[in-house]
Amino acid sequence: MEKRLHFTEEEVASFIKAGQARRARYAKDQIIALQGERCTTLDIILDGSVSTQNLDEEGRLFKAEVLNAGESCGATLLFGSNNTYPMQIVAQEPCTILHLKRELVLTLCESHKEVLLTLLAIISDRAHRLGTTVNRLSTLSLRESLLSYLHRLSGQQNSLRIILPITKKELAQRLGFARTSVSRELARLRDEKVLSMEGKIITLHTSSSSEE
Repeated sequence: MEKRLHFTEEEVASFIKAGQARRARYAKDQIIALQGERCTTLDIILDGSVSTQNLDEEGRLFKAEVLNAGESCGATLLFGSNNTYPMQIVAQEPCTILHLKRELVLTLCESHKEVLLTLLAIISDRAHRLGTTVNRLSTLSLRESLLSYLHRLSGQQNSLRIILPITKKELAQRLGFARTSVSRELARLRDEKVLSMEGKIITLHTSSSSEE
């Protein structure tokens, strides 16, 4: 599990009082940060969830990642030489976000070693996850990519009965395959009794993504 930054209510209140942070509430599908916008805050999700999305020139939406309560946005961008968002950040559901200004984050890193180590761990984990995703998408077949994603979800949800956090169309976009191809492969896996499906609920009948 990715390391997480945590602050007490008293600390959060003091950050806000000093004008170094703000707490904001977002409605479902509300844009939190636009693609190309400069990242000036480290954003901690207090409740709800957000997704990183990209809209291509043909109007197709690609949902890259869903981040849940406790996770953060902007850690890999805040201190970068190019600190613009490569994708837009959108509320996946109603959510509350704590926006910490860059100066506050720098001060906390200088005065609290644990904050610095946690932030470095988050950046390292994100870089590793991105590299793994790129490698997987470039080398795996549709079946392998699909099973890899489903078993990763199974691990995150700690159950072989998993709930898809995205639509099948978004899943196809995420894996880089046509929606019809993904639907056909899911049907094959169901017919082969590798999994069963009921709406957005998928039950895996194997505990390893290496099962063919």
